[in-house]
Amino acid sequence: MKVFQVKFIISLVFMLCFFAVPAYAQDVGNVTVSADNLSELIKTLESDTARKEFLDNLRTLSETQQEESAEPTIPALSKTLGVENYTNDIIKKFNDLLLKNDLNRDILGKSVLTFGLILVCALLLFFIRKIVNKVGNRLDAVKRLYELNHRRFNVYTKGMRLAGYVVVFCIFLYSFLSLWDLSDFNVLESDFFLTAVGRFLDIFLVIFIAVLIWESVNTYMEHALRKSVNRNATRLVTLLPIVRNIVMSVFLLLFALVILSEIGIDIVPLMAGAGIVGIAVGFGAQAVVKDFLNGFTIILEDLIQVGDVATVGGKTGLIEKITIRKVQLRSLDGTVYTVPFSEIQIVENLTKHFSYYILDVGIAYREDTDEVIGYLKEVDEEMQNEDGFKESMLAPIEILGVDKFADSAVIIKARLKTRPMEQWRIGREFNRRMKYKFDKHGVEIPFPHQTLYFGEDKKGHAPAAPIKLLTDKKKERPKK
Repeated sequence: MKVFQVKFIISLVFMLCFFAVPAYAQDVGNVTVSADNLSELIKTLESDTARKEFLDNLRTLSETQQEESAEPTIPALSKTLGVENYTNDIIKKFNDLLLKNDLNRDILGKSVLTFGLILVCALLLFFIRKIVNKVGNRLDAVKRLYELNHRRFNVYTKGMRLAGYVVVFCIFLYSFLSLWDLSDFNVLESDFFLTAVGRFLDIFLVIFIAVLIWESVNTYMEHALRKSVNRNATRLVTLLPIVRNIVMSVFLLLFALVILSEIGIDIVPLMAGAGIVGIAVGFGAQAVVKDFLNGFTIILEDLIQVGDVATVGGKTGLIEKITIRKVQLRSLDGTVYTVPFSEIQIVENLTKHFSYYILDVGIAYREDTDEVIGYLKEVDEEMQNEDGFKESMLAPIEILGVDKFADSAVIIKARLKTRPMEQWRIGREFNRRMKYKFDKHGVEIPFPHQTLYFGEDKKGHAPAAPIKLLTDKKKERPKK
């Protein structure tokens, strides 16, 4: 929507507030009394007994109304801050200035005052524009300081400028109507009009304070997220978006309730109705509630964090995002999986605090296993002394020993302890160097094969294999 359309709509709303609503309030306030009622009232006042009874009834009615009005109420925000009283004083002083000095009695005085009013409003618009530009520059400096990328500050500056223009327009309209008697002056200074102005100030103050508080909290969270780049801050990266969403939801709810209370709506029935609706929704959305409860438990116990490689719900990948009800992870081939917390029964975190790379080294049966273990330790020692790997390797290689005898090889099991997310890089480099080491010393890494065994006699001598060579007799016939 264009700015001109917004200004037109706001102007139309204020015109309705100034003319239609006060006029309606005056019409509602008119009460018609019949002649019979007046006669009965005169008779009551003339009789001492009837007059005394009438006064007693009035006292009883007054006490009842005072007891009803004694219920605790929440004062409006503008009244609490003293803004409403300050606004009322300004309006009354302006009215007294016009009435006491009789400045609007002739056309010349009205024209001079109108010109002065236009000049004052023009100066107000100029100062508003200057102030808003300075505020915008300060907000831009905050964006650069905290490295924020959003454009909400531009929207706020435009909203402040528009609000200032609306206030100046209201001042001009009120003053112009008062000077030229185009509207009933008593209507403009009525309690209903002052209440409407106070309600407008209440809503404006609530919006201003709410935006100020929310942007302060949100700016701190975004700055903390941007600065959380090391491993020690992954828990902060995991929790801050969740906390931000929860705070935003609670904040919007409270903001809506405050706005409703400021415009005169009783929010107690609304809160009771919301509680009933919440219970009904809770029974109907048990899967969502289970997601929330499981997610709260997993996040609270710090089972997984953003940046971990884990297996959740049968899917393995790098965890990119965690909300209060689901986990989003990306596999090695780029596939993105979204797993609800209610589907997670077992969490397998492959990068919690540290990691291991498992080595299953297969060698031929003829090789000396102790010699091969020595070669593995030599490769590990070489990597431990190099700058590109020693920071990631937390401990020397752990040789677990000969693990099993496979069909084609003897399996030696070992493992490398590394920093989280580094086990695959370290393991691949170790495998590369181990291959070169085995080739250098003639250690056979066997490929799958089978050995034929023909048995042996009791003296340990193996008989010769009964091998017969079959030839094609057709090819061996002599030529005639």
